[in-house]
Order: sequence, then structure tokens, then C-alpha cells
Amino acid sequence: MVKEQSDKSALRDNFRDVGFWNPTQILPHEIGAVIHRMDLNECPHPPSPRVVEAIKLAANDLNRYPDGTCPELAERLSEQSKLPKEQICFGGGSTQLLTSIAEITVGPNENIVSPEIVWRRFQGVYRVVAADVTFVPNKDNGGIAVDQLIKSINNQTKLLVVLTPNNPTGLMLSEEEIYTVCHETPENVMLFIDEAYYEFALFAGGVDALSILKNRKGPWVLTRTFSKAYALAGLRLGYAFCSSEEVANALRLATSTFNVNGVAEKAVLAALDDTEYTKFILESNALEMSKIKTKCQELGLKYMDSVTNFISIDVGVPNGELVQKMRDRGIRISTPGYEQTGTFIRVSSGLPEETSNFLIALEEILGEMRN
Repeated sequence: MVKEQSDKSALRDNFRDVGFWNPTQILPHEIGAVIHRMDLNECPHPPSPRVVEAIKLAANDLNRYPDGTCPELAERLSEQSKLPKEQICFGGGSTQLLTSIAEITVGPNENIVSPEIVWRRFQGVYRVVAADVTFVPNKDNGGIAVDQLIKSINNQTKLLVVLTPNNPTGLMLSEEEIYTVCHETPENVMLFIDEAYYEFALFAGGVDALSILKNRKGPWVLTRTFSKAYALAGLRLGYAFCSSEEVANALRLATSTFNVNGVAEKAVLAALDDTEYTKFILESNALEMSKIKTKCQELGLKYMDSVTNFISIDVGVPNGELVQKMRDRGIRISTPGYEQTGTFIRVSSGLPEETSNFLIALEEILGEMRN
């Protein structure tokens, strides 16, 4: 007890009494068993064969530090986005960039405006910077209330956080909503838009937020990742488009010199070259998600109309108990993680057999719990 108190006193207040949850942990009863991983919004397919080959070749240089500016990839993204490569930087997945964006803009007790229902990692980010956070309730359908976010900005606000599509709802902003948030956020506030599920949104007919964001007068950062649509979650490479080189350099300082995996850049370049494989991933995801939505309609279950590779479903029974019963069957799903989504579960897209097993189990478990 004395040692615990001594260690606690050495920590900043915002880092005291912090628990740790490991979402990727394989539990004892799962070891060696067939497990359907449908809880972390991962791509169920392996990377493109071209990517695997590129990784093998790049492995010969693992004795060298990587160039964290990813010069070849920055050039490629610059050509695609029409944004100078000096305004593009990289992180260990977009997850690392989330924290760094908050660190370069917000000091202790300064204000962040954020949606109330948002990816849980953001809660940790807000704690890291010891921010005063104004949480704005989501709309009744789970969507982000853009107008209310803007109205909640005050003189102490340094950062406005927006996600499209959002996790855990899977809902994206309309072109009008993106325009509103880009042009009505004050010029002295950093606007941060996370587009981790950008490719899925675009495939569903959504808007490229960057095309609107580039016309904003105030500062901004937009993040994306190669974890989802390119099946590269294990390589941890995300990127940020920034409103200026100054903002990009601040992020580079906060994220460290050698923060990028040594083979990640080569792998991503190969993934970008294999457009047919990315199309296969997006089409496969759309098919599996349509199966889930159709079954929900048959069972009379309401759901958030996600455009991503996951969906939140209102099962009408205690969600924690249903998640546990699913896991007992070797099907890992999750909950959205918020009191406001009390009876919702969240499930990621899987392979066809995983979708089938999940839907069979869902119907059977609901029958048991309702009786």
C-alpha cells in the first residue's frame, strides 16, 4: 500500500488511478479454439499478396531506422490529394496521431468540444492532456449534432473533434454538415476530423471531407488510416493531412522521429497499387453488412445504418449478457460502450461463415434471453 501511494504521488493527477483494458487479449478458454474476431472492426481478409511480398523484401532493411516522413508514400498521397507533401505526416496508426493532435493544441484545463458518443479511445486522449471537455449529446439516431457542436464552442475552446463516419455508430456526415463544421468553426480553434473509415464512406457514396476542408481559413487536421480497407491493422500506419507545414511539423515533434514501422511504407505502397484487392475488400464488406441488416429486419431489430465495416444493433436485452453468451460460443463482439446505447451491441463484418454463425447465434441467444 505504501509503495502504491508513493508511485501514485509521482504521477500527474490525470494519470492516477488509470485502469488498463486490453481489447486484443486472447482469453484462456479461447487459446487453441476457433474464434470469430468480430469485435475490433478489423478487416477479416489477409493483406493483398502484393503486400506480403513487399513486406518480405523490405524485411532485409530492418536493421536500419525507418524514415518516419515516408517520402515515397508522402509523394503518392500528395499527388492524390493535391496537398503539398510537407503538410502530410504519419503515425503508428491514426491512434497515435489522435493523442498528438490534442497535445499540440490543448493545455491542462483548456477546452475541447466533442461528440458524447465517440470512439472510446478519445476519452483516454482527453485525459492525457487533462482537458476540460464539453460533451455534446448525439442526435436521437446516433448521428453527430454538428450545429450543437458549433454552439458549444467558447472562449477557452482550443480543439473541436468530429468523426465521419463515427465509431461506434458507423454514421457519416452529409456534405452540408461537413461544410458547416469546416466554415463555422472559429478560425482560432483547431478543427480535427477523423476519417478512419474514409474508404467505406466513399464506397457508400459519401463525401471526401478533405475537398471541403482545404477551403477552411482556420487551422485543421484530418486523419486516415491503412488499418481498415487495406487490411493492415497489424502494421500500424496512419496519416494526417494538415492545414500547414507548421501544424505538420508540430505533429512530427509530438509523434517521435522513429515512430513508423520499418516495413510499413513499402507495404502500403503495394496495397495502393493493388486497387482490385481493395475493391474486393470493400465489396465483400458491403455484402456481409447487407446480410446482417437484412437479418435484423427479419428479427425486428433496429440498428444504426452504418456505412462502415461494423454495425450497432439494438437487441432489446442486456447487451453485456448477450456479448458474453456470444463469446462463450467463440464469437467475439462488443458493445458501443456508452450508457446511452444501453441495449446495443456492436459487431464487425466477418468472412461469410463468420457472418452466418453470428446471425444463427444471435437469433438463438435472443430467443433464450427473451424467454
